[in-house]
Amino acid sequence: MIRFTKFILCLIAMTACNMGNKTYAADPWRLRALPSSVRLDPVSNEIIEHRFKDVPSNHTGEGNLLDKNWIYDGKQVSLHGARGEYVSFQLVLTNESDSELTGIQLEMAPFKNGSAELAIKPELFLEWSVKVESPSTGYPQSTLGTGWYPDALIPFKFLQTDSAKIHGRWVYPFTLPDFNNRISNQRSQIIWVDQFIPLDAQKAKPGTYQSVITATIGNVKKQIPISLTIWDFELPNENLFKASLQHEGFLSRMDEKQELAVYQLFKRNRISLMDPTYDPEMKVKNGKVEIQWGKFDQRLKKYLTGQAFTKAHGYTDGPGYGEPLETFALPFDVYGKHGTAGWPDIGKPEVERNAANQAIYLSSIRQVRQHLLPMVNPKKTLLTVYLNGLDESYFPEAWSRMVFYGNLFKKEYPEAKFRVDGGYTKEAMDVIGKSITDWAAHTINYNIDTVKHYQQMGIKDWLYGPMLYEQKLNSWVGSSTFIDLPLINDRAISWACWKYKTYSWISWGIGAGWERGWYDPESWKDFYKEASEADAEFTYRTFNGNGSVIYKPGMVPNVSEPCASIRLKIMRDGVQDYEYLRLLATLDGNSKRADALVNQLIKEPFGDKSIGNLDVWSYDQEQWHKVRMELGELISKGKK
Repeated sequence: MIRFTKFILCLIAMTACNMGNKTYAADPWRLRALPSSVRLDPVSNEIIEHRFKDVPSNHTGEGNLLDKNWIYDGKQVSLHGARGEYVSFQLVLTNESDSELTGIQLEMAPFKNGSAELAIKPELFLEWSVKVESPSTGYPQSTLGTGWYPDALIPFKFLQTDSAKIHGRWVYPFTLPDFNNRISNQRSQIIWVDQFIPLDAQKAKPGTYQSVITATIGNVKKQIPISLTIWDFELPNENLFKASLQHEGFLSRMDEKQELAVYQLFKRNRISLMDPTYDPEMKVKNGKVEIQWGKFDQRLKKYLTGQAFTKAHGYTDGPGYGEPLETFALPFDVYGKHGTAGWPDIGKPEVERNAANQAIYLSSIRQVRQHLLPMVNPKKTLLTVYLNGLDESYFPEAWSRMVFYGNLFKKEYPEAKFRVDGGYTKEAMDVIGKSITDWAAHTINYNIDTVKHYQQMGIKDWLYGPMLYEQKLNSWVGSSTFIDLPLINDRAISWACWKYKTYSWISWGIGAGWERGWYDPESWKDFYKEASEADAEFTYRTFNGNGSVIYKPGMVPNVSEPCASIRLKIMRDGVQDYEYLRLLATLDGNSKRADALVNQLIKEPFGDKSIGNLDVWSYDQEQWHKVRMELGELISKGKK
């Protein structure tokens, strides 16, 4: 009998050891950490970025990064950053049992170095996942496939982590599986952690600071120590790079409270916004133009002066404090390809140059300039004239109009920049090149030798469009924001700007489909049966996350503010990296060392050679980390 009992006990023990990673009685849940540069499938615990074929083979072992990676040694997380910078990591809570985890509480202490404590606390976000049902059209090789993708970041202040503090019925409980997200068979809950390092050297002295993040479930507590090394230099408070998203009507149609929240969210993440549809009220009578500025000023003056980004409007502890908008699209437009009226409305192309109509347009330009000159500092805010009616117009009549209006604005509003967007050929650029100041150039047309010619002419060129070209039809897209493509794309665009000596980058769309985006990632669905844009292979298009990097408030219970996406955070990291490169080049008095570091990561991503070539930059996230660390060390040593 004793021998039989021992046999049964041994059998039970062996069974427990062979049930995968699940050890129900001993360890029903685990706490680990990931870098911010990868995404985790919350069901399979697979690193989503490892699905891409160009990720080095030694990095694709399933789950290997969860146990150990370049910021997490299995016991503690190590972060490095400069003053004025955000640093991030992801905490992963994994359920190893068959039972739901409820009453989860999570807290992270402020960073301390001896008696010195960072006054700015860590920010915690719950990662909400969206389910990709079909890959983005035109990307059969580079898509990371279907399934759940963490994307929206819900601030922890909207979660109910302590049942003793419940007020009212409508709450967001912190459970695993997530009660609201409804992910079948969810194994892991992922938490994004942001830490902004104060800009003031007295509030963030160089050195290594310590914190700890603690998860409590029932009577069990688990912790991961976090170290943060602050280098002895700072990123500029002002967002000098001016990386931008443009979305016609997205901001101007919002109520002012929501608009302020969106502008502040993007200021905090170092991305500028443009909406060219902020039209002041105008009356035209007997050829006399009267612009009424009351509502325009009440709404926009705070952004153009920087007041919107101060404590007076609830903005604290972030980049760009007190700084105005980095870019502002002036309201001017003309009748054109979209069939909409211009601003001011002077009719169709056949009558727009009549003397009476031109007098109205000239008067409008002069009044706008006169009103904005004392309000807007053009050295800080790039004022842009973007005529949506001439957007991506590839025929000589449109080029003639671009020349006409470009010359007009150069003369009448010299502080403003006249920008055209599109994949213009040398034939077109030879016509319009001397009349424009800025060109948002399609990445597929971005052949470096050709671009250098226009850069030498003084044209500021902006990278515009998608980052990968499996085939030429991808050029139809004006956005670089795809959920199911490699996350590194949103960071690499800023590095590519450095390599090509591009002025900056611009992408279409801020929150396209941001209402349904919580539950349906296909932000762009388009069907062509018979149309000029259709082709033999794809008569339809569905894009996941195209033109959308934020999520609308009020769509998920208790979440009452716009929520950033992980992709927006990665864009922010690329902009911060760009400032590292600028600092190193300034210290050196040349860009040689910065260029060499960029060339370790960025190959030749754009232009004719990019079509069908996915090997355009490194997909080794650890290599990106090492290059950034080298940049930080070089700048820190150079400052001494």
